[in-house]
Amino acid sequence: MNKLLKLDFNERCDKPSPLIAEYPYGDDLWLYPERQALEKKIAALNNVSPSQVLCTNGGDEAIMLLMRIIKETAQLILPLPAFSQYTWGLDSWKLDNIQLPGNSDLSINVTETLKAINTTPNAVVVITRPNNPTGEVISLTDLLTIIESAKANNSWVFLDEAYIEFSQTKSVAEQLLNDFDNVVVLRTLSKAYGLAGIRLGYLLGSESLIQAFTQRCLPFNVPQPSLQIAQQALTSENREEVDEYCQVIIKNRQQISQWLQSNNIKVLPSEANFLMLKLPLNQAIAIKSFLAKNNLLVRSFNIPELAGCLRITIPYEIDRLMTLLKQTLVPELICLDMDGVLIDTSSSYDETIKATVKKMADILVSQEEIYQYKDSGGFNNDWVLTQEILKQKGFDYSLEAVTEVFQQLYLGDNNDGFVANEKPLINQSLINRINQVQKCQFSIVTGRPRNEADAGQALLGLSQLPSVSLDDVKQPKPSPEGIRKLQCKYSNFSWMCGDNPDDMQAANGSNSLAIGIGKRNAAALYQAGADVVVKSINELEEWLCPIK
Repeated sequence: MNKLLKLDFNERCDKPSPLIAEYPYGDDLWLYPERQALEKKIAALNNVSPSQVLCTNGGDEAIMLLMRIIKETAQLILPLPAFSQYTWGLDSWKLDNIQLPGNSDLSINVTETLKAINTTPNAVVVITRPNNPTGEVISLTDLLTIIESAKANNSWVFLDEAYIEFSQTKSVAEQLLNDFDNVVVLRTLSKAYGLAGIRLGYLLGSESLIQAFTQRCLPFNVPQPSLQIAQQALTSENREEVDEYCQVIIKNRQQISQWLQSNNIKVLPSEANFLMLKLPLNQAIAIKSFLAKNNLLVRSFNIPELAGCLRITIPYEIDRLMTLLKQTLVPELICLDMDGVLIDTSSSYDETIKATVKKMADILVSQEEIYQYKDSGGFNNDWVLTQEILKQKGFDYSLEAVTEVFQQLYLGDNNDGFVANEKPLINQSLINRINQVQKCQFSIVTGRPRNEADAGQALLGLSQLPSVSLDDVKQPKPSPEGIRKLQCKYSNFSWMCGDNPDDMQAANGSNSLAIGIGKRNAAALYQAGADVVVKSINELEEWLCPIK
């Protein structure tokens, strides 16, 4: 019998591309793909007929088809928070919709959802279970009430089960499809099966609803290699591997969640392969940045309701994640710069710089000029900064000569010089918290000489804190030497808070979380490696609530 000569779909059938032989997908890549065999297999696994299944190009295509159906025939009811593809579709498709804000704990507001269903006929209700981005699993009772209410008002429910394999609350799709004809269930091979690259999702539902999707999808929407890989993925052997993998993820999720709760970190209950943390906004920004520097990516959100939330996918091996979470959330060492962070030196050191230049060169220096030097980096030492200003003005004084004049003006005859103008920037309540904290060692890393560092600590009421001064290091900041000295004594799980680029570079050099203080020079601090820049050190008090 002659080999099939298929001349009906304009395919390259009798001289296949030589590339086909290089890939392990058989010799039929020249054919347009047919998804029916896979749909038949999925139907058998879910105890439905093949006419109740539609394979799609990832879950995304299924959602796109959903949006088209809603645009043409219905209104959307969307409880929030919701997967971004649903919220994006509202604007993209300009859908008639009702969005229902979640509860204060970000759970779905079932009461308001039911009100919307009961007052809106001919609607589609989208429920994701477990929900993305929170991981919430609404109860079966609530789900059944939603479906029944929708049916009573000529509406139907689109149930997204993309994460169901990770839930200890098992799928009820088979039960729902037996009992209701107004439900469509979305599944995917992207999550638990680990095959996001093949773009394979599928829908289960009543014949009439699935037909509505089928009529709107492309005829050859899933590539042949994807269909073949999906066939292999759904074998009993591979499904056993998926189940074993999911059990490990569930165990890891529970372990991480329990650790977070034990450290008073706000974490939402989750039945998915991720956890959602609720943090102060700037702390969330800092953590995301620091994790990225350590090649670990997490998800943040740019909508007001989720400000300060981080979504973290649960890995199979959790040691690296746990190490970084411990450093970012419950540090064991917090290093604080003194000037511009704990003490306002604008009327002391900055005025001494101006007075020194005036005395040695009879030139007036503006505050803006001083800022320009400090923001450029390398001038954490005010003696060096003053010498550089004089040099740029044409006066070549030695550092010793500059230092002598500077110190006389700063200290005066009996600490009655510009030093007398110094005032704390840190609130007394935060000082009290620092003195009370037991799990975390606070310390000071300053460019001041030892005697001035001690005086500054006495002014603040923090004399008991360990400190590293200019006299205690061979290389001052931006060298990380001072921080590393403290890390060797206490812990590598460290933060560094400072107000200039040198502090940020020292933080990065010691792999400390880098917290910039002061919005005036935020751009310079970020450029130097700050993970976040906050207005004042006092914001740190909110971050410290879990640290006891």
